[in-house]
Amino acid sequence: DYKIAGILYCLATAVEVVSEPYTICCLRTLDFTTRAKAEGVASIGKTLSCAALLFCIENDYHSMSMILPGPITVFGIAQLVYAILAFGILYGRKHHIVELPKWRVETLGLTDGKLLRKGERPSNPYQDLNEGNKSRSWIGSILTNRFDQPTLRLSILFTLQSILKHILTEGDRIVLSALVGSYDAGVYAMASSYGGIASRFIFQPLEENGKLLFSNQHASVGEKGRSISSSNEIKRDMEQTYYVLMKFVLYVGFIFAAFGSNYSSVLLRILAGKTWGSNQEAASVLSAFCIYTALLALNGMSEAFVYGVAASGKEIGSLSIAHASVGVIFYVTAPILIHYGGGTVGLVGANSMCMLLRSLYSLQFAAEYFNRQHETTSDDKEVDVQPRHNLQTTIVTSVAASWKITRKILPHSSIMVWFSVSFLITRQSRLKIMNEADWDSNNFDAPAILSIETLIHIIIGVACIAVAGGIAYHCERDYALSLKSLFKERRDSKSKMS
Repeated sequence: DYKIAGILYCLATAVEVVSEPYTICCLRTLDFTTRAKAEGVASIGKTLSCAALLFCIENDYHSMSMILPGPITVFGIAQLVYAILAFGILYGRKHHIVELPKWRVETLGLTDGKLLRKGERPSNPYQDLNEGNKSRSWIGSILTNRFDQPTLRLSILFTLQSILKHILTEGDRIVLSALVGSYDAGVYAMASSYGGIASRFIFQPLEENGKLLFSNQHASVGEKGRSISSSNEIKRDMEQTYYVLMKFVLYVGFIFAAFGSNYSSVLLRILAGKTWGSNQEAASVLSAFCIYTALLALNGMSEAFVYGVAASGKEIGSLSIAHASVGVIFYVTAPILIHYGGGTVGLVGANSMCMLLRSLYSLQFAAEYFNRQHETTSDDKEVDVQPRHNLQTTIVTSVAASWKITRKILPHSSIMVWFSVSFLITRQSRLKIMNEADWDSNNFDAPAILSIETLIHIIIGVACIAVAGGIAYHCERDYALSLKSLFKERRDSKSKMS
């Protein structure tokens, strides 16, 4: 069962890799509709196929065992369905735009219909002519002749950095398997699945498109032939875009932290039933995930900027070192917080701390980048705009630079105060009206999802959100105009590309 499921997952991965050029095409042309349609239809197909096959196995296992070796294989089939549906839609919409590599005569050792002489190589438009006569192995010859070397080296660094990031991302599961039992691991898995909805459906698309936007703006600054005044205008636009997007994701994150954390039990009753909605540990972990979402929003968009403008191996290496250092801190502090901080809630706390540390590095990187831009703008000289990494930069200087940029991306102070007040109000509503203050007592009975108590609790939260919206409308009018202008500019760019 596990082997077949693994093979199916590998096949699904191969199909997704084949569809990657079409996904990149959607990103390059800002075609969000096609990508959303592909992922939406694929997700629905995956869910329906998984549910149908599991239902068939549960109700008629003996006949289904002739086809499926076990329930684990069902998830592999569902993933393959997702990959095929996504590839089919992307290919149908973008196959006439994407030009795939073609096998040509030159690839077989021929050029202009003639055999290459010994030692000769086909021409490569990326090849540096000064290196044309260096002898290489056959593998080195293929890589040199067919790929842009700086891009290839940077891709290798990104791959290694992604592997390290994946290992760090799976750190919580490693710690869970080593330190807690299967019940706590199950509670954490359920809470992380529901708590990760915001990151998957809201933050991830914003981060991917933000990374592409930052990358395009960064590349436009250094274009040959561009005037200095035009480059300076792009720099200012890039900095403004950074502040607008960062503030937007922080608004979403703070809404989850201030309001969602006190409505976790209600959400669990709706999604998982009364049993899980009355489970104190599950509700506490999901509440912690709601607060963790704010830090996740901060880290996601700030790192999207780093990945978008990083153009050298040194910068990627520095980011990898920062992630590795944070990973070490996580593996040291997580067992302590699990033991003294409430089990799985302590694990979420360790993740939150590490996410904050990663965000501080990304904010410091952005501060250096924009400071460098201001220097080049004031000097009125056409010089490199890469951020300078001074080894003598002290921790105090880094924190000060990060705080300066943090003040520009945080919501208005009145909004921050109201978010804090709203958290306290909804918390008291949860404890008093929903009677969760008596959660530890044996006689605790959670109110029904359609009860008066639950309705009052929801109305209080909606009222707090409405007041927050009114304060934001009054205090953030300039920001609202900037956000509207940014989205309008992206729509205009998409129309021109299409």
